[in-house]
Amino acid sequence: MSPRPVASRLPLAGFYFLYFAAVGIVLPFLPAWFKSLSLSATQVGLLLCLSPLASLLVPPMWGHLADRTGRASRVLTVLALGAALAFALVGRARTFDTLVPAMALYACFVCAFTPLMDSLTLHHVARTGDSFAHVRLFGSVGFIASTVLFGWLVTGVNEWVVLVPLALLSALVPWSFTLRDTAAPSRGLSPLAGLALLRHPDLRWLLAATSLHWMACAPFHGTFSIHVMSLGLTPAVVGTVAGIGVIAEVAVMAFYSRVAGDTAPRVVLAVAFVASAVRWGGMALVSSAEGMVLIAPLHGMTFGAFYVASVAFLSRRVPPELRASGQALFAAFTFGLGGLVGYLSSGVGYDWLGGHRLFAVACVVELVAAGLVLRASAVPAPLSTTSPG
Repeated sequence: MSPRPVASRLPLAGFYFLYFAAVGIVLPFLPAWFKSLSLSATQVGLLLCLSPLASLLVPPMWGHLADRTGRASRVLTVLALGAALAFALVGRARTFDTLVPAMALYACFVCAFTPLMDSLTLHHVARTGDSFAHVRLFGSVGFIASTVLFGWLVTGVNEWVVLVPLALLSALVPWSFTLRDTAAPSRGLSPLAGLALLRHPDLRWLLAATSLHWMACAPFHGTFSIHVMSLGLTPAVVGTVAGIGVIAEVAVMAFYSRVAGDTAPRVVLAVAFVASAVRWGGMALVSSAEGMVLIAPLHGMTFGAFYVASVAFLSRRVPPELRASGQALFAAFTFGLGGLVGYLSSGVGYDWLGGHRLFAVACVVELVAAGLVLRASAVPAPLSTTSPG
């Protein structure tokens, strides 16, 4: 790789690192923080579903603004500032009634980070010849650094679950000014142009499969820390399992181009979903820290292979002028619809079924997702917003 892609990678890599370092604490530990406020698992699930609910509508609007203005970096500045201010409100709330509006406001900003970051990275890749996976893996490094350190340094779930992510989100505001815009503005772009992509069967099969996959991940994302505590294990187990998983994720992203090679993204996705089914099936059977640690490396397929293959699937089909809108549409259906249904069902499902049987259900859902993604065409054609595919 030439020096230029590596040197120009730093602003994006740093932004990914800081953002996912915040996520590395919020995702595994915030549910337990909510539970410590005497909320039920169902209430925790309802709070967590606010972000995917916002993802159904909000990312396409931010994505359209980025495509129309060609200033995705400044849109990210606004998102970073809004997310930090909203998360400060989350930290001050102590009841379900006050947490709902705070989390809803936070969700309206945070749910659009990933599609806009990925859009900037794809333009960077097109300009420099860099690798998307090699830039995106810095986010995974940030996640593992924060989740492992936090899990080992804290002795219990307390206010640090809010204070540390708040500091990281605040740091994103000045860092966003290092980002560079390279996309030309599409001033005549219709607000509905991104939605027109849904007329194409390939994209519909992808979104159906990835939505189901994210639903199947919700028991881990939403109730894992609660499940661990109910088994009498310590917060260190949560951090260790998450950390090992993200190490595997980083490895998958680092070697994706070498291992996957010319393999069609839809095939990689099917393999990732089957591997995830094995993971959730294992979680349905184990109750020890050792068993959870042994299963944890499958996260490399659950997220690493899944995410890079999904972006590759989209990049081969979505026109460059709709890149942010296409990524936002993926986020809306996968993390929005999939997350909403997943968090709602996992919160209620945990109260009803318990952790082990809930993971067994997730195993079956993953197998359905694997079958659906293989329905996409083996030979992709670029999608057009003016003619059906």
